[in-house]
Amino acid sequence: MLVVSAFAAWTVFVWATRVSNILRDDGSTVDLVLALALTSLGLLVGVAALRRRPQWPLAVLAVATVTTWAVRTPLIVFDPDHGAAFKAVHLALAVASVALAALAWRARHVLADGEQRRGGVDPAGRSAPL
Repeated sequence: MLVVSAFAAWTVFVWATRVSNILRDDGSTVDLVLALALTSLGLLVGVAALRRRPQWPLAVLAVATVTTWAVRTPLIVFDPDHGAAFKAVHLALAVASVALAALAWRARHVLADGEQRRGGVDPAGRSAPL
């Protein structure tokens, strides 16, 4: 549960900051839509995690995070217009984001197991004692 909430919070932090940068620097509409979508997904996962039901929003956010950074990272790293510090910061953001996505994805099983137990069924499908 904690790692799912951490992933959601991290996502909101990273992409809300990107939204601010885009608006300040008069960035592209496509970049703004992507940043707003990822920020919204992060908020949705955070709310769903509080309700202990983040399965589908978590799946969407995890895939979107990995896909976004798989595309953006080479574009940033191999862009000669960006300095080493910019590249290092964005590489660190990518690694942290993908690592949190993977950890949160793995943690979804714990949430699902807890939900099954509360519903009277253990993970093996047997009736759980109430």
